[in-house]
Amino acid sequence: MSKNQRERAAEPLDCNRRSVLIGAAAAGIATTLVTASNPARAAESTVGQQCMTIVYENGPDIRFDFNYYETTHMPLIMRLYGDSISRFELRRGLPGADGTPPRYIATISIWIADPAAFDAAAAEHQAGIRADVSKFTNAELIAQRDTVVGIANS
Repeated sequence: MSKNQRERAAEPLDCNRRSVLIGAAAAGIATTLVTASNPARAAESTVGQQCMTIVYENGPDIRFDFNYYETTHMPLIMRLYGDSISRFELRRGLPGADGTPPRYIATISIWIADPAAFDAAAAEHQAGIRADVSKFTNAELIAQRDTVVGIANS
């Protein structure tokens, strides 16, 4: 830090209510823009929203390449489905408290922003996406689409 920068940092701030409010508003806008551009920080689900849940069953000879799924398969789906998806989550199953292996090796939640566009993308691209599955797992997948009917927050 230069001498000039240190002197300015030591000066008392000249703040008034208007400049504080303008700064707070700017920060709020910046946060909104960051959230809108980053699906990982998107808003939580809402009642009536649809979600596709996919689970991959675990077993002794099951393999699941989380790196491939995250770096190749997820981006493929996001590119093909576009704005019809608002959020995409990949989760790894954890052992139970007693050490038993998880029933599902992986769970995927795909939050659907536009059901009609999602269905159109599925009709067009689902065969190609299913063909990619063997590249990351030999597990059987189970898929279910739901509608959020209730939400509880702490």
